[in-house]
This record gives sequence, C-alpha cells and structure tokens, in this order.
Amino acid sequence: MSEITPYLPKVDRRTTLAWLGGAVSVGLVGGATSLPGKADAAPNPAVPPPTAGGYGTDPNLVHPAAAPWPRIMTPAQLQTTALICDFILPASADAPAATALGVPDFLDEWISAPYREQVSDRPVILGGLQWVEDEAQRRFGADLFHAAAADRAALLMGLTSRPTDPAMAAPYQFFRKFRSLTIGAYYTTKPGFKDIGYIGNVALSHYPGPSDAVKVALDSALKKLGI
Repeated sequence: MSEITPYLPKVDRRTTLAWLGGAVSVGLVGGATSLPGKADAAPNPAVPPPTAGGYGTDPNLVHPAAAPWPRIMTPAQLQTTALICDFILPASADAPAATALGVPDFLDEWISAPYREQVSDRPVILGGLQWVEDEAQRRFGADLFHAAAADRAALLMGLTSRPTDPAMAAPYQFFRKFRSLTIGAYYTTKPGFKDIGYIGNVALSHYPGPSDAVKVALDSALKKLGI
C-alpha cells in the first residue's frame, strides 16, 4: 500500500499567476504539444473548455482572488499530478521534491489558463492523467495513490522510453509534455536555481575578468580571423 501523504494545494493564486507569467516569458515549452493523429479530432467532452478570457498584458496580483479563470483540476487529478511530479523530481539530499515547491499547483494553473499553448496542452495532460489512472486500475486494481510503490514506479517508468507499440504513443507523448512542464516549473524556483548552481541577479563586488584559458582561446580565434 502507499505510504505517501495526500497532496493538498499549497501555492496561492497570486504566486501561481506570477509563476505562469514568468514561465511563459522564459519560453517554458517543449515535448509534445498534441497527441499523435488527434489534431483534427472533435473536442473531448471530458476536458473542460476555457471558461474565461485572459488577463490582458498583466495578471492582477494585487487582487488575486479575482483571477480571470478557475483552476480546473479535480482533487483526484491533482493527486495524480503530484505523484508523477515526485516520480520525475523526487527529494534529494540537496533539493526538495517537486511537490514541496507546489509544482502540481503550477501545472493546474498552466492547463487552466485560456491561452493557445495552455489550451493545446490541456487535453494532453488531462487525457494522460486519466490514462495513468485507468492503467493503474487495470494492472493493479487500485488507483495510482493506493498502488504499491514498486508498481507505481514501474507503470511510470514504462512511459519514459519511446514505445514500439503504437497504442503507447499517446501516453508517451503525454509524459514528455508533463515532464517538460514539471522540470521547467521546478527550475524557475529559488530552490531549483540553487540545485543547478544558478546565481543570477546577484551583485558582484568586482569583475575578475576572463580566465587565462578563455584569453588563449579568444586570441587563437582572433588570429584565425586576421584580427
């Protein structure tokens, strides 16, 4: 049986809206953007359509309760999202797990937003979450949360490699997109910056200049150009 703690939303709308805006500004994209062969398919009635417009040029972070769209993940979908997030980025000795930073809340905000890319990602993510839960029930007779840890890991690990079975193409594409969003969101946080050694936006007391190795390489390149 699972020994994990159920995930509860921990990031407020003000933070997730700012997070979403920051992710978009740095180009948080990648992986699959649609399911293979589904580009012209009829809308999936199980996937909620956009229910509100965007926020124009900037979100209202002064009054975040007036967010222009609702988060659309159900508690069950958010729980599955949390499990997959921590499979992708579990806690380590030096960095917290994805759920500790509220990455599932970011993903909920991302697919809830009414913009073109987010609307495109919505059926990919929600359809993939449903596939994972259906597959857990088929294989283990339990939802992902209540499946044994080893079974849960095996199911998700099976989505990490390009499949040879055409029936697995859509789940694989879902996992690529989900992983891209999870990693992108994680590494736009302060703990994420720290984990990869990023120290941007820190004032320097002095500039040490380029290293001797860089100077040698630069001189060599300039000589080849006749400069």
